[in-house]
Amino acid sequence: MSGIKRRQHLVTRFAVGSLAAFLLIGGALSVVVSRQLRSRAEQGARAHAVFVTDSILSYALNAQDLKAPIHGRRYRALADFVEQHIIADSAHASFRILRVKVWRRDGTIVFSDTLPLVGQRFEVDGDLKSAEAGRVVGSVADLSEAENRLERGLGTKLYATYVPLHLGATRTGRPQAVVELYQDYAGIDQQVSQVFRVLGLTLLVGLFVLYLVLLPLGRRTSSLLREQNAKLDEQAKRLEELLKKEKSTVAQLRDLNKLRGNFLAMVSHELRSPLTSIIGYVKTLRRPEFRGDDTMQEEFLGATERQADRLLNLVQNLLVTSRLEEQQLRVSVSTISLSELAGEVVGNLGPRGSRFEVALPPDLPDLVTDRDHLSLILTNLVDNALKYSPGETPCQLGARSNGQSIEFWVSDQGIGIAADELGRIFDRFYQVDSSSTRSFGGVGLGLSLVRNLV
Repeated sequence: MSGIKRRQHLVTRFAVGSLAAFLLIGGALSVVVSRQLRSRAEQGARAHAVFVTDSILSYALNAQDLKAPIHGRRYRALADFVEQHIIADSAHASFRILRVKVWRRDGTIVFSDTLPLVGQRFEVDGDLKSAEAGRVVGSVADLSEAENRLERGLGTKLYATYVPLHLGATRTGRPQAVVELYQDYAGIDQQVSQVFRVLGLTLLVGLFVLYLVLLPLGRRTSSLLREQNAKLDEQAKRLEELLKKEKSTVAQLRDLNKLRGNFLAMVSHELRSPLTSIIGYVKTLRRPEFRGDDTMQEEFLGATERQADRLLNLVQNLLVTSRLEEQQLRVSVSTISLSELAGEVVGNLGPRGSRFEVALPPDLPDLVTDRDHLSLILTNLVDNALKYSPGETPCQLGARSNGQSIEFWVSDQGIGIAADELGRIFDRFYQVDSSSTRSFGGVGLGLSLVRNLV
């Protein structure tokens, strides 16, 4: 009987020891997992803060904003931008942003989404100094400092990230300022709590079937860890893809905005130049001393006509381009004499047309196509050749029959095109070496229009 009791005692001790070991292992496992989860989640929060700073705030702010605290209309514009594109956009994200501050090196807050903080100056702490040195720093904010008095109502636990701010596209050198972002820590706690619940359930099951599930329990725990890591990896990948898409969107919007600005500037210049010339010639002709001078009047009228033709060509190119985009361009087909059309195109150039030689073979057949469209194609090709050919150098317009089609060619002695630029000369608004071609005028529509009409 005593042997049975002894064995029962040993079994009890073994069971208690196994239970203690099981609980100890489970507790240690919970601590390790929670630390790993918190570390990876906080790393994701810092990465999100860096993205918001580098891809959004760095382009919304300018150097003038950092010289003094922002107030008035500029503050309202920035506050609305931050609320819409940073705080509101992250409302359903894992790392929800609740507060944005921009610090100057002397500890002054030049901008915050809450106005009372703007202009306040505080002592520069260690995290702010580290960010000023170019390092990204993040930690759980205890909200006990004076600067955090307005954050205490945002939540019981916040994660603060300090990110060096470099304005524009550069990311090197000393930062111009430091951005401090407060993110809700509830999402991180929720992930950790979920793991704790799963582990707690596993421990309770283990209490009932301790000896039967010791080995499977280890396997289940390992499987659980792999699943959680897989989920975190998947979340990290999704976040990375989202960051890439947002960066790509920001870059595309920036390029489109730059393209729009350049295009408007070019069109304004190209419209203003001929209009200014026309107005100048007309005012000159109205002066009394020129009324009887037929030679001068003829010269000025010819110049006015050339400027008007230039203006008409630009407007026509813009109109046809717009119709091509809207797919509303009408086609009217007829039989065309190419020699007559080529002569008409060159003749419309006025005095400039004397530089052009029309080289068409006498047996060239008539062409069935849209006369206006073909005339516009040849006009743009001829005008482009004259524009980039120096002085009085001659140019040629020719054509040859190729089976059921006609090939046109234009020869000039212009500035030439580099081999790596040939693939882009038919792109809309593109001009080879804009630093030099700006003196030739144009908005980069001619060759693009030729390709689309063909």
